[in-house]
Amino acid sequence: MDQLLKEFARIKREHAESVLARSARVVLGSSVIRVFDSGTKPGLVRILEGVAIDELKRIRSQTAFKKFFERELARVSRGVRRLNPDNARIYPGYKWGHSTKVLCLFLRTVVLESDLLPHSAITRLRPLLYAPIDGVIIHRLQDLEVELPFQRIKDIDSQRKFYKIQDLLGRASRRAEVPRIWFDDNWVGNRA
Repeated sequence: MDQLLKEFARIKREHAESVLARSARVVLGSSVIRVFDSGTKPGLVRILEGVAIDELKRIRSQTAFKKFFERELARVSRGVRRLNPDNARIYPGYKWGHSTKVLCLFLRTVVLESDLLPHSAITRLRPLLYAPIDGVIIHRLQDLEVELPFQRIKDIDSQRKFYKIQDLLGRASRRAEVPRIWFDDNWVGNRA
């Protein structure tokens, strides 16, 4: 029994790190990782494990979230570029397309599907989260006759393009009184 208690004590100490690693592996499933070069997943898991969760807990505004997001995006996109230097499937949108998708999915999972944050932080962060943009979401937006400045994820090659769609989704979601991240629910029924 003593050994078992020690093991649970160790698990308790390392729980946050385990949740981050598990969340990273989950969001980097086959539908996300398939576009990247072989060997990318372990590197991205390590990068996502380093996301500043304690800072995330303290965010109270969209401006603060955007600053946090862009700093973490810089880390993720540097890793994507380093691990995929010649991957034509992700360029030119490796940062504002593919890397934002990875980071948005990871933050959604950590905020909405883990036990790392208190309920008050989850409530505060839910409306701030950006919706991940991918082929399914792009097709759904097109079906809804939303004019997009891109046709594929790899075409989201600028901050302006990324925020244009996030701002549109944000305005519509606020009017509908739901969080913008819920637009990713289109994946559940794959309505695109």
